[in-house]
Amino acid sequence: MTNTTSAKATALLAALKEKGHRTTKTRSLVISYLVQTEHPVAAHDLITMLKKQGRDVNKTTVYRELLFLKDEGIINEIDLLEGQKRYELADPHHHHHHLVCTKCKSIRCVEMPNDLDALEQRIKKQHHFHVTGHILEFFGLCKKCTR
Repeated sequence: MTNTTSAKATALLAALKEKGHRTTKTRSLVISYLVQTEHPVAAHDLITMLKKQGRDVNKTTVYRELLFLKDEGIINEIDLLEGQKRYELADPHHHHHHLVCTKCKSIRCVEMPNDLDALEQRIKKQHHFHVTGHILEFFGLCKKCTR
């Protein structure tokens, strides 16, 4: 883990502690792993990677931690229509979407300048509906799979 990712994980744990939450071993491991990963990860893949690193983690505890971190706004839960949820660190200053290859299952993050601000404003005006968030995933074939 680099100094930057270590500092980010430490800051997230400190923020939770400031809210009165405990810093458990599993919570620390999950946050540290998600800070390091560049792509959304499924719970079972997270558990497998932690065990490969020699970490003794309980499956139920990891799922409970993911739910807790989601509820606290630390991570986002993403449904890529594959029958499982994936998780990634939430970053209010870095909103992005995903490109999902339906053949090789690769996932790439993609930023969209100005995102969907204009559409959200039109929805608010036309439908009197205040959008608080959105999820947008693109499904198709990556460059490697279109060859």
